[in-house]
Amino acid sequence: MLARFMAIPNHTYLIIKMPAPKGILSIFGDVETSYKCDTEAVQLAETLEYSANAAMMLAKSKKVDQSQVTIPAADPMLMALKLDLQVKKISLGLEDPSKTALIGASLTPKQEDTLTSFL
Repeated sequence: MLARFMAIPNHTYLIIKMPAPKGILSIFGDVETSYKCDTEAVQLAETLEYSANAAMMLAKSKKVDQSQVTIPAADPMLMALKLDLQVKKISLGLEDPSKTALIGASLTPKQEDTLTSFL
């Protein structure tokens, strides 16, 4: 259609220019409307993709033998954080001795200096 009307779109400036009987016709777009349209198009594409994936998973799940499906029990102890007892407290600043951090006790002095330079 653009070629038929000899129109030239400029997406950066949201403008279309085409020849008219009395000169060049310029049609301007609106940034807010363009942004809303783009946002809606992205949301629609994501929704369609999620819907297609859900339909595909449902179709594949119907093919699986239910006797083979097992849900492993989660061990709550594996999920818990363990405190490393081999740490030492270092000062982060000379002005305020209350500002400290815990680092690994097995670090070499050079590693400690490198680490504290980042903090």
